[in-house]
Amino acid sequence: MPMTDEERFRFDLTGFLVRPAILTPDEIAAIIDQIDRMRRDPESLPPEHRAVPGGPAGLLIDHPKVLEVLHEIIGPDVRLENCFHVWRQKGQRHGELHGGGPQQGDPIFGYRVNNGRIHAGMVRVVFELTDIAKNDGATHFIPGSHKANFPMHPDHMSLEDDKRSEFLTSYECPAGTAIFFTENLCHAGPIWQRDTPRVGVLHAYAHLATHWHRLT
Repeated sequence: MPMTDEERFRFDLTGFLVRPAILTPDEIAAIIDQIDRMRRDPESLPPEHRAVPGGPAGLLIDHPKVLEVLHEIIGPDVRLENCFHVWRQKGQRHGELHGGGPQQGDPIFGYRVNNGRIHAGMVRVVFELTDIAKNDGATHFIPGSHKANFPMHPDHMSLEDDKRSEFLTSYECPAGTAIFFTENLCHAGPIWQRDTPRVGVLHAYAHLATHWHRLT
């Protein structure tokens, strides 16, 4: 189903969108098993399954529930720009807050709306393969920062409990959910708080005419 008017409004307002439970339990189990074996016993997998997006994770590349969103916020000519998996244990983190601010004119990171059409630049899709609670430590965002007209203020760029921005937020969702966010949205991968690991696959998509990860 194409994006609803409410989804379009929510994505434009906040910079991210949660589409719950787009994967089946069997699909989730197969991808988790693949990632687990990649970590512990890669030789037990065929060579083409030893990294994402190969193997069972390949179904994520052009999943219909993903493409129907990407075609509306990037355009019809979409390419998979980058892909990696996470298996984050309690106490591990991925990165500090980054992104956000006035980059609307940037062809890769810019976000703008013209004539009712969203142009979101690079879009990250997080496939959460485990249930996520609000305080687990999944990806955090500062909503609206993708179209901020001023640079991100340092008072809002800390993940420390006593210095966290009042605007900082995360999400909760069942396993198999896809979270879309425009790459210029200020975001971070904070410390994972739960005893069981966070398992996920993260894709970056961009317009066919732009290339970022080839430059870095």
